[in-house]
Amino acid sequence: MFKRAHPLIALLLFCICINTLADETPSLSISGGNAKLQENIRAHFVVTDISCQLSELKLRNRLRNSDDKISEALRALGYYHGKWTLTKSKKEITAQGNNNGIVSAVNPLNLIKKETTYECWQLHLALNPGPATKIAKLDVRIDGDGSEDPVFKDYLAKLPTKVGEKLLHSDYEDIKKQISQRARNAGYFDGKFTDHKLEVNTDTNTAAISIIFQSGARYHFGAINFGPSLLNDALLKRYLPFQSSDPFETDKLITLQNNLVSSNYFSSVNVDQENPDPSTNTVATNITFTHKKQYETTAGIGASTDTGPRISYGLNNRRINDDGDTYQITSQYSPVLSNLGYQYSQPGEKPLSDKTVWSTGVQRKDTDTSESTSYRAEVALISLTDNGWLQTLSLKFLRENFDIAGDSNSSTLLMPGIAYARSKANDRRYPTQGWRISAAARGALDGVVSNVSLAQVELDGKVILPLLGGRLISRGGLGLTALNDFSELPASLRFFAGGDNSVRGFAYESLGPENSDGEVEGGKHRLTGSIEYDHKVWGEFALATFYDAGNAFDTNDFTFYSSAGLGLRWFSPIGPIRVDFGFPLKDGGFRFHLSMGPDL
Repeated sequence: MFKRAHPLIALLLFCICINTLADETPSLSISGGNAKLQENIRAHFVVTDISCQLSELKLRNRLRNSDDKISEALRALGYYHGKWTLTKSKKEITAQGNNNGIVSAVNPLNLIKKETTYECWQLHLALNPGPATKIAKLDVRIDGDGSEDPVFKDYLAKLPTKVGEKLLHSDYEDIKKQISQRARNAGYFDGKFTDHKLEVNTDTNTAAISIIFQSGARYHFGAINFGPSLLNDALLKRYLPFQSSDPFETDKLITLQNNLVSSNYFSSVNVDQENPDPSTNTVATNITFTHKKQYETTAGIGASTDTGPRISYGLNNRRINDDGDTYQITSQYSPVLSNLGYQYSQPGEKPLSDKTVWSTGVQRKDTDTSESTSYRAEVALISLTDNGWLQTLSLKFLRENFDIAGDSNSSTLLMPGIAYARSKANDRRYPTQGWRISAAARGALDGVVSNVSLAQVELDGKVILPLLGGRLISRGGLGLTALNDFSELPASLRFFAGGDNSVRGFAYESLGPENSDGEVEGGKHRLTGSIEYDHKVWGEFALATFYDAGNAFDTNDFTFYSSAGLGLRWFSPIGPIRVDFGFPLKDGGFRFHLSMGPDL
């Protein structure tokens, strides 16, 4: 039965082979003219829909409009005197049988290995484009209310072409398109072209462009209507990047939508503009929402060599009331650092960046050098300055019981503080260029709730630069403290060095000034620095090498520690994961480090 089927199978596969050959198309070669001109001709004069199997008569019929298409391609780039000759010929094409699916009639399951040939049309265009047409006159202007509007003036100052340049029809069309688009986006809904023409003098090979746009009156934002919402209008209006009677701009509608989505109150936001009202020259705006669930819970696990394995849990109430107030309950447990906190936030005048935060919490910390339990209550005013710095003004109450180097104590502090932070990166997941800087100052006065007077400042920075296909990463930190009684300074305000994000090769917070028994008790000051180079070697994995240095110290006591090492980086979907081996340069040995978190 199978043998009798062989001829039928062979015939079927032979037909498939013939079909494959029929799918081959002629080639088009062009001589003369520049690459851009040849590319435009190929875009207008398409031969990929012509079969190799066409007869000469049918091919002539398919090519009867070729002159028109070639002429159109030339004129589009300013060539009005082009001459060309299109020739055609048949050429044998050689192909391997197994590449074309030809099979053996004896054994149809095997491909024939011998070469096969077939004929196909070859087209050649010999081109002489002639002289290019130059722009002799360019008159583009805006009449009406928009004549002095930067929306138009800025564009007219940098038109895509100018007098003396080659004529490109696409530039002429693009100017009209850009003016129309800018008019719509800026609210010139009654605008129209009173003149738009492109005149070409083929005798002198020059062109004159005239485009005159009558803008009409500019429309303004009209009524702003919020749909049903669980939040009050007073809060929602603070997300508006415009007010009623402001000049209309489409981009501001997009900004409004982004603002509301970024508020974290809504899962979706629709911002719709109504048809322009010519009687009032206004455009009404309608906003509707879909709210997110009121409560959100989070749970996580992680690990680092600083704190060991950790678990965390959080509860977020996105909407306590119609003023948009929120609260968060956060908790974390690890062998080194555990905490429980409550935070109540009230949106400010600029709710995306400004807020008032009331918080309280308890934290327990147990390192090789200290043990502490701290209780805090704090109020902070957070805002974004005009030059892009995140500013935090705070008042913090701290009660801390601590044991360092065998000495136990308790401190109570009321500390006003101020902090600034700013960062910039070209890519948040894997930045190859960027920076981060933060600065903070705090103080306390003995007798004003506090049992110690102090002033403390901190400055930290990090820079990432591209280098040799990888990244050069440098960071540095400085901390300074002035106080009247060091023994009263709680552990959380003393400076230490060592750990994943400090001087690698040493245990977490294991470096600092020592007491008479050689036990680390922390310092009043801190100075650390690092330089690192990493380079991707396979996919999202990179190798790194680094040098760290620094220590915590007192005014007249500074011991410099340094280390060098190698590391592996995985830029995972949840963020970078770092594995490092740090080698202290004085003491010998090595230390393994595991850490997670963004680079900036």
